[in-house]
Amino acid sequence: MRFLLPKTIALLISFLAYCGYNTNKKTTISSDMYTLTVKRGGYHNYMFQLIGNSIFYFPDSTDVKTIERFNVSSVTPLEKKVVDSFFSKLESERFWTLNERYRTDTSCSSSIEITLEHDGRSKTVFCEDFGRDCPDLIKYIDQSIVVFEGNDLKWTFLPG
Repeated sequence: MRFLLPKTIALLISFLAYCGYNTNKKTTISSDMYTLTVKRGGYHNYMFQLIGNSIFYFPDSTDVKTIERFNVSSVTPLEKKVVDSFFSKLESERFWTLNERYRTDTSCSSSIEITLEHDGRSKTVFCEDFGRDCPDLIKYIDQSIVVFEGNDLKWTFLPG
């Protein structure tokens, strides 16, 4: 009986240490596990893809832009820690909980569609009007992608 209390305490300490060890494990975000596709619609009609540590730009082949660099496909390599930080922000800002569609009551809208793929999961978020009825996280994604790509593609807003 006199050994029961020390054994119980030792068992309890072991159990708490084990549980504490498992809950303190940190998940690491690696850009190699993600694919992000951004499609701008309306007047724009071009697409970006962030795959691993490279961003790809695909212009609309049916519409020639006046600025030549907007008409040429490109691939831009990125620093891994920058991309990892970007995907970490998407996770912490809860991209996976966003609605699938954001509607608008305006005409002449510029839409955006973002698809995130990770570890067998895929989610697409579509905003009918990027400028007026779109979550801040979607705007952040679009702005970051443009900075990553380096083409300085700005949104052209039409009256409506």
